[in-house]
Amino acid sequence: MSLTLGIVLLVLAVALGGLLAVLRGWDSGAMPAIRTFAVVAAASIALLHLLPEALGELGWRALLPAAAGLLAPMVMERLIVGEDCARHAPRMALALGYAAVLVHQFGDGAAVSSLARAGLLSTPVVLALAAHTVPLAMVVSLLTREARAGADGVRVTCAALTGIALATVLGALTPRLIGQHRFESAEPWVLATIAGLLVHAVSHEAIASRAVTPASRAAEAAGGLLGLALGVLGIDEEAWVRRLPSGFSVAGLVLLAALVLLRSYGPRRAAQPRL
Repeated sequence: MSLTLGIVLLVLAVALGGLLAVLRGWDSGAMPAIRTFAVVAAASIALLHLLPEALGELGWRALLPAAAGLLAPMVMERLIVGEDCARHAPRMALALGYAAVLVHQFGDGAAVSSLARAGLLSTPVVLALAAHTVPLAMVVSLLTREARAGADGVRVTCAALTGIALATVLGALTPRLIGQHRFESAEPWVLATIAGLLVHAVSHEAIASRAVTPASRAAEAAGGLLGLALGVLGIDEEAWVRRLPSGFSVAGLVLLAALVLLRSYGPRRAAQPRL
């Protein structure tokens, strides 16, 4: 596959993610399921792909930038917005999460470029990257539409998605500009930080549920399990996480699925309206 086609497919994945997030309308009964799919998939990408890849390169040192990405925004929220944190923290999380998605897409563009130069770029690889791009674009679109309602929200969302697409293109140009070796040396540190930022960004959506009827709860749970499946099925065959004992892997997967179901069927905690 050519580099141009690979980048085009990733850009189309960004557009698809934005389209899926708003296709049925903001008050649609399908929104809890769509929202949960995007949130769980984004968290799965961070915890099952980005962080393990960084750990494979750096060892336990990767936990330091990951923890910084997770905890630093919390400290910033408290210091900057103080007692008004509950009201404004989601917007700050959106900004930080958006930055993480931009860097993630920049990295995907650079990865596609590197594989193309080595003659290893293939359709399955690009489709796997595109599959991860869709839910990340959905998260950005969903949260941006909430933060900025009305026609202005549509414009801001389109601008945000355009930024993600441009970051992908810029990433594809970077290895040629700074050199492949420099990029590869910094990549695991960046991946670990992105993982922490993404987890923080979706943490504001992790507990609150918008499903109120039995049907919407079932759809929400199904969306979450689908998002988890996307993360699990896309794990690289060569990743060290694949070499974990089968019993440990199954137990971890069951725990994650149980948390997804608990979000939909556990004690109700209604989502707070965004202001």
